Amino acid sequence: MTRYLLFLLFFLTSFSSILRGQQTGYSLNGIIRDDNGDGLMAIVSIHELGKATIADEEGFFQFENLRPGSYHLHITHVGFRAENKNISILDADRFVELSLKESAIQLESLTIEANPFKNGPLEQSQTIMVLDRDFLERNNGGTFANALEKLPGISTINTGVGISKPVIRGMSFNRIMINDRGIKQEGQQWGADHGLEIDPFDVDRVEVVKGPSSLLYGSDGMAGVINIAPPAFKQDNEIEGSFTSMYRSNNDMFSNSIAVEGNQGDLVFGGRFTMQDFADYRVPADQFNYAGFILPIFENRLKNTAGRERHFSTMAGAKKDWGYSTLTISRFDQEAGIFAGAVGVPNSFNLRHDGNFRNIDIPRQSNQHLKVLWNNSILINDYWLELDMGYQKNERREFSRPHAQEVAPDNPFGNLALSLVLDVWTANARISKTHGEKGQSIFGFNSQYSINRQSGFEFLLPNFESLQGGLFYFREHKFTQDFVVNAGLRLDGAYHDIEEHLQPIYERMRPTGEMDQRNPDIQREFFNGSGSAGFSWVFLEKFNLKFNVGSAYRIPTPIELSSNGVHHGNFRHEVGNATLERERSYQTDLNLAYSSKKFLVTFSPFFGYYDGYIYLAPAPRFSPLPGSSIIWEYRQNNAIFTGGELMTNISPLKNLTFNLGAEYVYNQNLDTGLPLPLTPPFSVLSGVEYKLPNIRNVFDNLYVFAEVRQAADQNRVDRNERTTEGYTLLEAGLGGDVLFGKQEVKFQLSGQNLTNAVYFNHLSRYRLLNLPEQGRNISFSIKVPLTIR
Repeated sequence: MTRYLLFLLFFLTSFSSILRGQQTGYSLNGIIRDDNGDGLMAIVSIHELGKATIADEEGFFQFENLRPGSYHLHITHVGFRAENKNISILDADRFVELSLKESAIQLESLTIEANPFKNGPLEQSQTIMVLDRDFLERNNGGTFANALEKLPGISTINTGVGISKPVIRGMSFNRIMINDRGIKQEGQQWGADHGLEIDPFDVDRVEVVKGPSSLLYGSDGMAGVINIAPPAFKQDNEIEGSFTSMYRSNNDMFSNSIAVEGNQGDLVFGGRFTMQDFADYRVPADQFNYAGFILPIFENRLKNTAGRERHFSTMAGAKKDWGYSTLTISRFDQEAGIFAGAVGVPNSFNLRHDGNFRNIDIPRQSNQHLKVLWNNSILINDYWLELDMGYQKNERREFSRPHAQEVAPDNPFGNLALSLVLDVWTANARISKTHGEKGQSIFGFNSQYSINRQSGFEFLLPNFESLQGGLFYFREHKFTQDFVVNAGLRLDGAYHDIEEHLQPIYERMRPTGEMDQRNPDIQREFFNGSGSAGFSWVFLEKFNLKFNVGSAYRIPTPIELSSNGVHHGNFRHEVGNATLERERSYQTDLNLAYSSKKFLVTFSPFFGYYDGYIYLAPAPRFSPLPGSSIIWEYRQNNAIFTGGELMTNISPLKNLTFNLGAEYVYNQNLDTGLPLPLTPPFSVLSGVEYKLPNIRNVFDNLYVFAEVRQAADQNRVDRNERTTEGYTLLEAGLGGDVLFGKQEVKFQLSGQNLTNAVYFNHLSRYRLLNLPEQGRNISFSIKVPLTIR
């Protein structure tokens, strides 16, 4: 990490004279109008500089003291579609005229950070969905991943309440990339019981890219990318803060988060601290059926599913006329219980109530994730250079009581069953150039170096080191304003160095002198090429057709190559395969959208063929390890994935909106003829929202809403995988702003699973134990925004 920082400091210093020598002083002026030619007081921002201004009553705006270069303008106004425009300033002032179209439906026509060209979705050939802070706050379910479930094509794999990870079109784990402020989030994402170490309150904006994304991001971008964009900088001499508090009745969760962000001259800064504490969660059942045994659930609460979290983040940097440079440090800290029947075979004894619903007993897991991120955007003549560097330290520890067959009498680990410590250094760079009005191009590289160290009285995966990196070129060309084509190529290499692991063998807590080789030394090299191409075409004014075809890849992880131990979170003995080859996909995506003033509908079918799809499958033999049953092995088979999403949004009357989202995934193992495991069922989410009139300058922005989630039976399952019955869930609530004098307080009261339905989530890890999901849950949240200066 130190070497990376020294290199960047030298690099930035070496061209500082160039930055100083560039001429400044040009201005950008313009007028924003509606369809009738009247001026609009729209918000106009220059993305690369983090500058924004509000047009006057005539629609006039102005930016001064700009360097020569290419900039991207974003124009937004409530009740109108947002617009984006590339602007080049060469050797004179620039004047632009722009118009906005009225729309009763909020469209995601904002800047797409996940797109390297930072333009709007109309220019993109892939399906990209944008979620802002308001959406995330309204749908905060206690974890970051759960807030994404309202999008068609997105579901989650859950382990209890505090642990969840996203699924895009039926794929998860290392097939989805999570990018936080330009850096790939690296942790133990290979396990279903390993959640995302991200503070749900510390996310300002999310962009979900569906489809192959290896071209821009490298291995693991096969199913898509979830890009967490940083919040926009505050304007000069602004300082704002906020306090957010939330309560959820089902598990008595109390969440509190306080934040501050501001801009003092050229200095930008921000910080957040979050606390979450929750008790054992409730299910609408007092017993469950495990392997033919009826076992009790005391007072409808799953024993030892409580948890506590403490998260913080801080950011500081400089915002200049040449761009910006920021440093962000964050730490995620979570301690969560694991249902007492999840480790070993559940029985009435270990399910007995211990007298406290909030304590965290054994078995439990402890997760910490430290991130140090350095983000830079620098204007050099007519080029924009983006440099993102990061260091991450992910620590995961699992605690349980050892079996007598596993440890010596002088066991030095106590109850520490497994410790995994992963250090990751990342460096990414991109150079982009605007080619007038005809498009843009970008050249870049990604690199990553990882070290994993393990300990504990159990063994699951060995020590390893991994190095990977790649180069890519991407080009966007505008044949007309309504027809945009893009294409790109990428080359990658990777190297895994995995250490041999010998596990001592004990009998009745006495060493036998023999060693069990869990895995040999493994050194593997990989080389990959990939590419993609697509277009976006706006025709008949209201239709937008997108098409994208691409080849993505995924490098086998050290876990898939060399694991050999009981993975308690998955309730099975998992064995790696050192002969696995790279996984390759050939995918096509189509998106057809119709948009008018009061109606929006999008249809997004997809198809993918996977050569050497890697997955876990049961083997025809039992495990010799205690606390397990049969062995599960990593295998490779050819497979197909197909399906699609449908989304509609209708506003027949002022302030009344109906929406519907449907999703379906079909997959098939072409070698076995069976479906692949953990496939989400067909589901439909329909809802209605009505905005109420203001009440006596006390209540503002009031709304009421109701949603119904309907999931079909999932009978297409892999061998030894349970089928799951469908279900219907009801959610409803109201929210808005309360004014106490000049102080605004935002609130929301909502209820999930209001009918207290007994249902099973096919993707839940507790589905293996026949445990139903959470019962009725009443949530109440407030947010107090504070203007400090």
